Amino acid sequence: MDAVLLEEKICDIIREHMKNNHLSHAYLIETGDYLKSDDLMMKIVKSILCFKQGKHDELEKCNICNLIDSNQYTDLKFIYPQGNVIKKEQLLEIKKVFKTTPLNQYRIYVIFEAECLNASSANTILKFLEEPEPGVIAFLVAKNRYQVLETIVSRCQILTFSNYLEREIDSKVYDFIQRIVTNSDFYLDFKDILTFYMPDKNASKLLLDDLEFYLHQLLLYKTNSISTLECAELFTNLSKNSIIKYIAILEEEKEKLLYNVNYRLWLDHLLVRFLEVLT
Repeated sequence: MDAVLLEEKICDIIREHMKNNHLSHAYLIETGDYLKSDDLMMKIVKSILCFKQGKHDELEKCNICNLIDSNQYTDLKFIYPQGNVIKKEQLLEIKKVFKTTPLNQYRIYVIFEAECLNASSANTILKFLEEPEPGVIAFLVAKNRYQVLETIVSRCQILTFSNYLEREIDSKVYDFIQRIVTNSDFYLDFKDILTFYMPDKNASKLLLDDLEFYLHQLLLYKTNSISTLECAELFTNLSKNSIIKYIAILEEEKEKLLYNVNYRLWLDHLLVRFLEVLT
């Protein structure tokens, strides 16, 4: 898919959050190998700050978009690492500036390469994330969420850019989802799952990545952010709330899989958590 359309999908999610008054005070944008994070973030902030949500003809941009493009919009700040670190002083300056009365409804700061937050700078921004000033929205941009301090990640809503890439999903994933949402004997099929779907950590990581991708697509489908989705009719009984719970479980369990855990106990725990969503 064209990069412009991929960026627009992320912006559509933000617009949907605004429409439903669910705009988070902090987002972590996980970009993976995507190289144009600056372009992506410019579109995201315009989707919030611009009265037309950034949807202008390039030749007829509004004054707000022009100010953003020229880095003169008072209530928008970009933070980049100095050398290989984001310094405490950079974040103290943001906190100082955003303590003043805003000119507009929202004030936004974007921290690029959030992996470069060290313990000192992270502690500086932590309270700002925990107790944000009204209308202040933080965007942290990172290639990999697992390289960002957990204390920061846990306070952000995560949007993973690769989750909105179009790609073919193995038929096993469709089958696996059907087992999750329709098979009351799912837990009893542990041996079958261990043999055919998740025989080891590597196979599990690949399957769970695809599973998370498809659940994100289902969530977008449920919120009408995308109009069609292959096999969506199979999952009409799966609520948005259940999808969100499954995604949260996957986020937590995939991180555990990175560590030296007892694989069979981990898999057993994962399946139990899946089942709890349905009860």
